[in-house]
This record gives sequence, structure tokens and C-alpha cells, in this order.
Amino acid sequence: MKQTSPNLPIHALIVSAGRGSRFGADVPKQYLTVAGRTVLEHGVACLNVPAVTDLTLVVAKDDTLVSSLDFEFNRPVYLTEGGAERFLSVKAGVDDIARRAVGDVWVLIHDGARPCLPADDLTRLIGAVRELERLEQTDGKYNPVGAILATPVVDTLKLAHDTNSSALTGCQYINGQIHRTIDRRQLWQAQTPQVFRLYALQAMLDKVIADGLMITDEASGFEQFGQSVALVQGSRMNMKLTYSDDLAMIELMLQHGMG
Repeated sequence: MKQTSPNLPIHALIVSAGRGSRFGADVPKQYLTVAGRTVLEHGVACLNVPAVTDLTLVVAKDDTLVSSLDFEFNRPVYLTEGGAERFLSVKAGVDDIARRAVGDVWVLIHDGARPCLPADDLTRLIGAVRELERLEQTDGKYNPVGAILATPVVDTLKLAHDTNSSALTGCQYINGQIHRTIDRRQLWQAQTPQVFRLYALQAMLDKVIADGLMITDEASGFEQFGQSVALVQGSRMNMKLTYSDDLAMIELMLQHGMG
């Protein structure tokens, strides 16, 4: 049976190297000011809990803004340079953590554009991490390599036809044509943080790069290689700033302390 120490350290990693092309602002969306702070400063403050050992921020090579920020975080904050794709930025941050960490610790990955993470959601995710540790100690099996926050899909989902090959091509207001309705009963919408053991995370990212794959989040990388990841139900308030009309909702939640 593999032996592990209880309550292994949790090293946080925030990916903040993106350009936010879909948002369309003059500066990357994580540096927009909302409710008196930048989006990134709010996101960092969400992780300022005793269970988190330190924080690694992954930023763009030409980032000139991060050094001017004032982070509400009571433990060390490290900066490292990101890559051209999100998973390459995660890889850079994970490698940086590995140089400082001792043993097979936990790495908690959060998006720099999620400033409203509720404290209760983070508490449940950390609780799940401790449950995974206990499972590893008691049954000796290779249980889920980590856990992610996610919310059950509540809206009716429609699969659309490709309108490029239909009579609807060129229509100004019509965006698609329904093919069929998707059964949502087992569908979840992935969020961050996502937390995984360091060695498994390094191995997965190395294999993704070696195989020339593209992944949209870390959980999807593990899924492609047949490894299990646990789901922890989070809140819909943990929304990601993606489009310009998200900003008003995020500001409202932050102003009212809903994050």
C-alpha cells in the first residue's frame, strides 16, 4: 500500500497569460478594474486561505502590469512566464512549483479571469482533496488524480446544424439551426479551481505535449489518458469573465460580497 502524509501542501497556480481576444478590451481582461480592484487581484484574494501554501502567477512574457498590483495574499507569490497556449502556461507554472516543492504535493489551478470564487466552494474543493488523501491511505488503489469545481447544466442544450451549408448562410440575426436536444442529466460545466497531484499533473502535461494534443483544461487531459477526476459541485457565481457583458454581473456580485 502506498503511504502518504495527511494534509499534503497545496500550491496555488493562477494562469494569467491570456490576451482575452474574445473580450475586446485594450488591456487583457484580468487587468480590468472592477469594484475597486483588477479582476486578477480579486482572483488572488479568493485563494488567500491558510490551506494554500503559496501562489505562482503565470503571466505573459511582455507583461508590464502585474508588478504594479497589490495582492491580498499572506504567503509567498512567485511569477513565471507563460506560453502561447493555456496548457503551456500551466506547464510553465507547474514546473516552477516542482522546483520548490517537496514531494508529490497538490497543485491548485485557477483562472485569472474568475474573480468571484465563493469561499464555500474553495472549502469544499479542499475538503475533497483531503478525502482523496484518506482514500489513498485506506484502500491503496489509484483513486481519482484530483478534483474540479463544476456545476450541473440546467439549461436545455441544443445541437446545431452547420449553417454554412444551408439556406441560412448570410442571415444577419439567425445564428444556427437546431439539429436535436442534448440530454443534460449527466452534463456538468467545468470551472476552476482544479486541483491535482503534482507528479500526475507533470506526467499528463508532458504526454499532451509529446503527443501534440490540445486540451482546454487539465481535467480533459487526464480524461484523454483514461484517468479519473472527481467532481465537486460549485456555485454559478464562480463565473468566468469572457465577454464584455459579463463585466456588469461580476461587478454586481463583487460589490455585494457574493463572491
